[in-house]
Amino acid sequence: MAAIPASSDVVDGALRLVVALAAATVGGADGVSVSLERRGELMTVASSDETVLQMDHDQYATGQGPCVAAAREGRWFHVESLDEESRWPDFIPRAIEGGIHSILSTPLVTEARPVGALNIYSNTNRAFGTTEQELAALFATQASGILENAGAHVPDEQVAAQLDDALRSREVIAQAQGVLMERDGLSPDDASAQLRRTAREADITLRRLAENIVAAAAGRGPRT
Repeated sequence: MAAIPASSDVVDGALRLVVALAAATVGGADGVSVSLERRGELMTVASSDETVLQMDHDQYATGQGPCVAAAREGRWFHVESLDEESRWPDFIPRAIEGGIHSILSTPLVTEARPVGALNIYSNTNRAFGTTEQELAALFATQASGILENAGAHVPDEQVAAQLDDALRSREVIAQAQGVLMERDGLSPDDASAQLRRTAREADITLRRLAENIVAAAAGRGPRT
């Protein structure tokens, strides 16, 4: 029997959960959305609130902004301070009026082609440092994987399994952060930064490092 392709309801539901996880995880995020190209136009398929939805729509209407640029060009755009931004003159005043002061847009890519963007908005200037940018890239990769599988006619069950795996990854990473905070007296941001730095230096995935830290704290040996 041929595989049943992932329905738009399943895909959009998975993307809404990615948005919720990113909003709860990325420091400084006051709103998150996913923009996708459908029927030749960008549209928002998941957003954390109405302000974010309006910000996306303002970019579509003007044809300007980091969301549109990331989705078209396939590279990330980081606006540290809208008050100092000279690009996109039709969009920027609308964003500032809406209370937005920094934006991080990361492209979603399938089959080496940009198809949308993960957009993170903040009411604070310079809200997104290196750690936040890495987290945004992680969530964008998850969202791109969901879209890649849907386009490859992967069954709904496999898309759901991928999302469940993403949730489990986030859970064990949060547990490892808690271990470092308690053991080393670190703040949440410092614990997150240390995890990512150690994973890079050891050349292992963040999830595997987190699993090893949690296992060691529980008196179990590290995973191999």
